[in-house]
Amino acid sequence: MKSEKNERDNVRLIEPPSIADPSLRYVMVDSVHDDEISLLDLWLVLVKRRSLFLSLVLLALLIGVSAALTLPVKYNYSTTLEIGGLSYDSQGKLVLVEQPTSVLAKLKQSYIPFVTHAYLQENPEFEDVPAINAKLEKNSNIIFMDVSGTEKYRNIYVQLLNSIVDQVRQDHKRISLLKVKDLELSQYKLKNLISVLKNEEQFIQSQIGRMDKKELLLKNRIKETRNQLKISSKAKKNVAGAKGDAKALSLLVVDNDIRSMRVELADLEEELKITLENSREEISAKLIKNQQKQAQTNMSIEKVAVELDNLLETRAITEPMQSIKPVGLGKKLTVVISLVVGIFIGLFAVFFAEFLGKARQRSAEQ
Repeated sequence: MKSEKNERDNVRLIEPPSIADPSLRYVMVDSVHDDEISLLDLWLVLVKRRSLFLSLVLLALLIGVSAALTLPVKYNYSTTLEIGGLSYDSQGKLVLVEQPTSVLAKLKQSYIPFVTHAYLQENPEFEDVPAINAKLEKNSNIIFMDVSGTEKYRNIYVQLLNSIVDQVRQDHKRISLLKVKDLELSQYKLKNLISVLKNEEQFIQSQIGRMDKKELLLKNRIKETRNQLKISSKAKKNVAGAKGDAKALSLLVVDNDIRSMRVELADLEEELKITLENSREEISAKLIKNQQKQAQTNMSIEKVAVELDNLLETRAITEPMQSIKPVGLGKKLTVVISLVVGIFIGLFAVFFAEFLGKARQRSAEQ
């Protein structure tokens, strides 16, 4: 219907005035062709070659069903590797044993190929094992590793993943042991320093005790000297009241005794109030300094102990485990995809066959 209408639309009646015979009528057909693809034509082509189309669709569907029924179900086996830390910096950020990017590169270039090759050498009956993937979690010290395979070889995949984790742990353990030895040595030196400081503190305490005894002795000597001075002063008064030639000599002796006792008393008071106090302040300052140093050393010992306790070893956060659901294309999806692919291949084959048929027909006409 559409083609007949188009042909009628392309026909125009013309009546030129110059023609003598009005009974003659001229018809002019426009040479404009409709380039639009008709859905009806496409359907007719599809119906014409339906055998080819259905054959290809059924073939693809059979292949898909066969694949869905015969291909084994695969699961994902994965583990999570946490890179250990040695200490914490001034901002509280963990200082890692090794940079995650470096560990990831070693996994891909060394550990995974080495473990896979070693397993194949120990088990020559296996020609190959599935690829083991490693992925670094962004801005973290976590690396995910996984491998896809059938449940039949579950133990093999678990063994391979554990072997790879052990390789990384052994490498990092060497670095961690050096850090542990260094911290233990620092702790040992700090504890020895505490012992020395405690002995020094005991010595200072004993000096303070001797100074207390010395202070008591000085006070007793000052008291005795003052008593002797009083006695000498009374004796001088008695000598001054005496008569005779012995008076001058006695006064001279008494004056010398009084003078020497006053000098001794002044020296004793100076030693008690100045020299002894200065020594006491110096020793007290030494004691305070010693105690402060002990406190700082104890804090350092606690810090080292905290660092030892907070050393994080490289480890697998979880043991390798199997995914709950199968991975990859399911049976239903495989069949659907094969059906879709078969339809596309069938359509392509039908129209390509139609094209070749028309090409041969055109060639034969020419």
